[in-house]
Amino acid sequence: MWISKLELTNFKSFTFQTFTFPRPENAANLILIGGMNGFGKTTLLEALYLCLYGPDAMPHLARAGLKPTEERKGYPTFLERALNGQAIGLGRDSMSVKIEALSLPSEGFEITRRWFFTKRGDWNGETEILLQEISGGISRPIDSAHLPLLLDQRFVPAHLAPFFFFDGEEVKTLANRNRIEQIKAGMEGLLGVVLLRGVQKRLEQYQASNRYRNGCSSVDEQKYKELAEKLDRDERQLDGLNGQRQELDRELEAAKGKRDDLMGRIMALGGGSGDIATAGDIVRQQGLVKGQLVECERQMEDALSAKLPFHLIHKDCSDLLKEQLLQEIKRRKWDARRDSMEPEKERFITSFFQAAEPTINPALSDAQIDAVLGRLNVAWESLFYPPPTACARVIIHDYLSDDKRESVLAMMERLRIGAQEIRGLVLRRESLERELRDLEKRWAKIDGVDRDGTLSRINEELAGVSVTIDQKERFRGDLDRQINSLGATIDQDRAVYSRMHEQIVKASPAKSNISKAQRVRELVDELTPRLYALKTRQLGEAMTKAYKLLAHKSQVDRIKIDETGASRLLAKDGTEIVFDRSAGENQLFATALLAGLAQVSGIDAPLVVDTPLARLDSAHRKNILNFWINQKCRQVILLAQDEEIDGEMFRVIGGAVCKSYLLEHSDLGRGVGRAKGIENQYFKGR
Repeated sequence: MWISKLELTNFKSFTFQTFTFPRPENAANLILIGGMNGFGKTTLLEALYLCLYGPDAMPHLARAGLKPTEERKGYPTFLERALNGQAIGLGRDSMSVKIEALSLPSEGFEITRRWFFTKRGDWNGETEILLQEISGGISRPIDSAHLPLLLDQRFVPAHLAPFFFFDGEEVKTLANRNRIEQIKAGMEGLLGVVLLRGVQKRLEQYQASNRYRNGCSSVDEQKYKELAEKLDRDERQLDGLNGQRQELDRELEAAKGKRDDLMGRIMALGGGSGDIATAGDIVRQQGLVKGQLVECERQMEDALSAKLPFHLIHKDCSDLLKEQLLQEIKRRKWDARRDSMEPEKERFITSFFQAAEPTINPALSDAQIDAVLGRLNVAWESLFYPPPTACARVIIHDYLSDDKRESVLAMMERLRIGAQEIRGLVLRRESLERELRDLEKRWAKIDGVDRDGTLSRINEELAGVSVTIDQKERFRGDLDRQINSLGATIDQDRAVYSRMHEQIVKASPAKSNISKAQRVRELVDELTPRLYALKTRQLGEAMTKAYKLLAHKSQVDRIKIDETGASRLLAKDGTEIVFDRSAGENQLFATALLAGLAQVSGIDAPLVVDTPLARLDSAHRKNILNFWINQKCRQVILLAQDEEIDGEMFRVIGGAVCKSYLLEHSDLGRGVGRAKGIENQYFKGR
């Protein structure tokens, strides 16, 4: 499948523009659309999302790196900001985007989404969707209600779109996150866990509304209602904290970029004696050491807040907890075996009393039948009671599901930390602080005179930016602790809420619809953790292939991922490779993750990437471009800045480029601009 046409009318700075793209063939699968910052590259990615998914695109814009800024939150405001600045003044009250996607030259579909506005430029809530099936080169209109199903079956579902259409800067942000979080988030999108959770939430709302409407009784209805309201408040607060965390990540990224720029200027002013290389080495080393110091302090914070508190618990207490959980797991398995055989018991008793041979003469009286039935029940119970000695006599932790008991035991194993590890972190921090002080002293000794005060001003600005980064890093640590604490509270309240909910459903078995909804919710809870195991092996293999093509180093033979999202880099002999990862290696890992997820999804869809090679060195740029070029049947549309793919790079990849556009922009005044794309002019004059 490839995008053959993208048409924008009154969309942002494009009054009217049609982009046409050929079929990827003959090893030419790259489309290059280039332009300076602010010339409309990101506009094309936003138009793609809005045309395909409409309001359903909003939750995924952030994952694709296109989150709306604070002043344009919400779908209506997003549309109003997207309307061309001259449209209303010229009497044009609509904005539209059209996309044509083909699987063969005359087979595919076309989507046109048009939004209508008032004379003041406010969206009036009206949207027109025209969906056409293309067969044999002839277009036939079909019901737009089929659009979500069409995208699911033949193109890209909304929840998978960020794997195929994304901002390259988002990969850089993704690279700075915890790897387990990266993988779990990707797997949830790939497996549709987000959709399952939405179903579960709607079922919960259905149960609550029907329970109140039908007057279902409860042991403590008021407490149940208050807990539901508290959970709702806490979940909204957690969403807000996660939003702050994402915004803070972007601010930190911008501040670090500014710091890098200032360091580059300082290197250029390295010294009056011409010792620029020495100055540059010191500045680069300072940045490296500061990054290592931040990582060391983060590890110390993790040990202090996540692991160390559990070591204050007496060992006998934790051992008793482990033993109790192990015994409860065995007891639950024993009980499950008994419950699974209960229907067989009933069938046996029924068959026993219905058997005609051998004849019992004289026939048993009712009292004798009751006595025989009682003995059969006693004999049956004796098979299971008392349970084996390894089973718990009493289930204390009944608020935990079977999977949660396993998770608690696994967590207790991960929380182990020794004094030597803590001592090592403290010594490493002291060593890095000494190294940083030594570098500052060396910098002070560099020859050179700052005659016009430029270097002093840059140093002052650099110091201010460094302070800002330190403050934001500390704030991010505080946010992480709040998120972890609130998440634990929500999990605990959710367990209590689920128990109360189960009691309410059991108290009114006549409400069959509520009971059925509860069973579906429980199925979702049981199904979700098992889904991860379905794709982890495939994802690991796909990531391994992508990582080997992208990385400079060759010691990584295989990437292994377990169902928790934890990843290990393995050498050829199967041993785990442990080393400090550079920012570039983290970014390669994130890029390999996106490529692996796209491959494992099995979807034959184009790849659209904004600023695809931002801040990568030349070798990594070449590796990533070669990786995309080698996917000869997949259309790859790159929305590139002017410096990302220059003339030299084009000479290397020119055979793979099937079409290019150059975006030009003219200022019309009053903050309004006009953009246009010119075919095959990207490399003119290069």
